[in-house]
Amino acid sequence: MSHFDTPELAEAAFYDAFERADLDAMRAVWADDKGICCIHPGGERLDGVAAVMDSWASILAGGPVLRFRISD
Repeated sequence: MSHFDTPELAEAAFYDAFERADLDAMRAVWADDKGICCIHPGGERLDGVAAVMDSWASILAGGPVLRFRISD
């Protein structure tokens, strides 16, 4: 797990990993803690590191397909 000095840096790392379809970078954004959970849009709640990372592996398997533009 990486440490981010601000929430904005964590958010930027998340979207960068997503855009590049980089599972290792996505893994670095998430806590390595059994208490993590994730709910993807339209999906069910996923609990635990394995379930969350398996979901990201499936999502990112197709390679880079999305670009994000974050604004205020």
